[in-house]
Amino acid sequence: MTEEKVFRSNSTPSIAAVFIFFAIGIFAEGVGALSGGTDKSTSVSIVGVVVIFVAVLLAWWAVFYFARMGVTSTNEGIIIRNWFRKKFVAWPDLEAFKFGTEIANLTIRESLSSPYLQTYAITKDGHHFVMCGITATRVIRSRSRRKVQELLDLLEDEKLSHNRES
Repeated sequence: MTEEKVFRSNSTPSIAAVFIFFAIGIFAEGVGALSGGTDKSTSVSIVGVVVIFVAVLLAWWAVFYFARMGVTSTNEGIIIRNWFRKKFVAWPDLEAFKFGTEIANLTIRESLSSPYLQTYAITKDGHHFVMCGITATRVIRSRSRRKVQELLDLLEDEKLSHNRES
């Protein structure tokens, strides 16, 4: 029995920290509005409460969803964690892990959203699932893409080892 392994881009935790920083700033503005502003308005205080709620929600999302984006390999398959949901794909169903530029049947939306940088898990029945947590960045693209390719190669090795065990 092998243990779970997590694969994610190096930039994912850093970007989560930026979201948390924004949430702190938004929270501070909400606390400032609680006094009702210069006219001591109740509606400004209510807006302050809503802003605080939004800030807490943003920080919660950054910690429990965004920072955990990536691919987790288990004995049964992979769990792809994206912006708001996760998807399980069993090892026998997986065909490959590729960049969007290597996939022929992308939707228009997927084609317009940087297929050069985005990675996908392709299943044997032709479906593909975006892996948001394993994405190359626009900063020093070639180096970032090379590092992400290394992650894809490690995932491919995981797939081969699990399919051999089956």
